[in-house]
Amino acid sequence: MGPRKKSVKRCLGNNEVPEETVSEETKDYMNQLSHEVLCHIFRYLPLQDIMCMECLSRKLKEAVTLYLRVVRVVDLCAGRWWEYMPSGFTDSSFLTLLKKMPDVEQLYGLHPRYLERRRVRGHEAFSIPGVLEALQACPNLVGVETSHLELVESIWTYMPHVHILGKFRNRNGAFPIPPENKLKIPIGAKIQTLHLVGVNVPEIPCIPMLRHLYMKWVRLTKPQPFKDFLCISLRTFVMRNCAGPTNSLKYVPLVTGLASARNLEHLEMVRVPFLGGLIQHVVEDSWRSGGFRNLHTIVLGACKNALEVDLGYLIITAARRLHEVRIQPSLTKDGVFSALKMAELEFPQFETLHLGYVDEFLLQSKTYPIFFIL
Repeated sequence: MGPRKKSVKRCLGNNEVPEETVSEETKDYMNQLSHEVLCHIFRYLPLQDIMCMECLSRKLKEAVTLYLRVVRVVDLCAGRWWEYMPSGFTDSSFLTLLKKMPDVEQLYGLHPRYLERRRVRGHEAFSIPGVLEALQACPNLVGVETSHLELVESIWTYMPHVHILGKFRNRNGAFPIPPENKLKIPIGAKIQTLHLVGVNVPEIPCIPMLRHLYMKWVRLTKPQPFKDFLCISLRTFVMRNCAGPTNSLKYVPLVTGLASARNLEHLEMVRVPFLGGLIQHVVEDSWRSGGFRNLHTIVLGACKNALEVDLGYLIITAARRLHEVRIQPSLTKDGVFSALKMAELEFPQFETLHLGYVDEFLLQSKTYPIFFIL
């Protein structure tokens, strides 16, 4: 039975025009499209909108089911990595969703606002064990993007073959550091970018895949947190206002590990009490093999034991690629620049020199003490 039709009489002057039939309903173009075309359209829509289409018509439900069967990359946050995933998920609903996607390989946007640490019998909630069960139901899963500290640690423990995609940034970082913010990083963790703010971390182990390491307000709880530090793929290293051992000798593995990262481009150390003269000796031992040669940016701030010779050796080694240098007041003496002038170096790419650099946190938060462990 077709759509209802309405008779319309039009008058033109005193003459009546014959009746015209006008369709009252608009034509449904969506249901006339093939499943293949609909699946192609779904590629450009957020997952939440796609799931809402299931209840519109039988054909759209079939198209959504077909699309989920073959999709390989899913983003729960529609590309907005700074937002949280849609609320309302439970363990059972999340498992049901992922079971509809047997071929999914990369899952982005797994940023839950809150996760229960464990399941409670008789209570339907969204928990870490439930998320792990759902992820393990995807046989082809290669990588997951998340920002949840406990969840990423559980993935490393129970699904070590899964990569952590994108940039891992914990979202509840603060200073003073909340006691519940803690992360244990395993040796060989499959992650490329690690941004930690306000977290308790026992140690930084050997992570061959790691390219970018950013630590701010991180408390290193082990007496020798850099004992096994080795990140040969590292390109960015930032360590700002972290609490760690006061013994300068315990930072020797850190500096030697940084020298082994031949592609290191950004070196930033603020309030890191490494041994004075250590960088000089490490540069002398590693410059032939390319240690620190690719540095673009050097930042040293509030490093109480740093010497002018440390800065000088870094600048000389990285002269050809150096773009920016920011140095603390104690390293701005004339001797450094006189030595560089005598070396007759060329800086073809140099752009910025900041003398007397002081970190903003040290300027604005002088009332907050930073505690170091022995």
